[in-house]
Amino acid sequence: MKRKVALILPFVIALALALPLVALASVDWFDDFDGYPTGQDLHGVGGWKGWGNDPTFTAFTTAAQALSAPNSVDITTDADLVQEYTGYTSGLWTFGACQYVPGNMVGQSYFIMLNQYDDPGVTNNLSTQVLFDVAAGLVVDTGLSGATLPLAADQWVPLEVQIDLTQDIQNFYYGGVLLYTSDWTNHVSGGGIFNIGALDLFANGATSVY
Repeated sequence: MKRKVALILPFVIALALALPLVALASVDWFDDFDGYPTGQDLHGVGGWKGWGNDPTFTAFTTAAQALSAPNSVDITTDADLVQEYTGYTSGLWTFGACQYVPGNMVGQSYFIMLNQYDDPGVTNNLSTQVLFDVAAGLVVDTGLSGATLPLAADQWVPLEVQIDLTQDIQNFYYGGVLLYTSDWTNHVSGGGIFNIGALDLFANGATSVY
């Protein structure tokens, strides 16, 4: 895995999805990728960018799989797609996404959330890092718990991170089943802060995940 000392290894959910950041009943942020043309380079579009603000790590919208018509995002090969957030430093939040992992996927892909992120990589600190591996048939928490669940291939599966920035707790659900409960500030990198800083979808050289 590349440069994840500051810890970030996102799993790019080949998301044809919608990634809502939700506070109670209100939606603060949402993207289902349907508002972009199919084949859109997402670097510099809709708040998305390649890791380190490098267009080399961009991802593209695709109609190969879609939870809603017409698009999802294809996280593949060099894709390391980042969306930053500001102002989420306290309270209860739910971050949801839907992911499609093809049964013929090769490699390991990551879904990552950071409590701190900056393009030069000076402050990067990871709170959530979940690995998806078809060959092993597993979804793996690479943080403190090391918990696993069976991976469901060739179907859309909801991912949900419940984040309590007051109590320093996060719950990660895969397909409605709890993968782990842990703290937010120390679960992966350690020494983090009470903040939702960024989402990172990291292909890690793997074939497409949507």
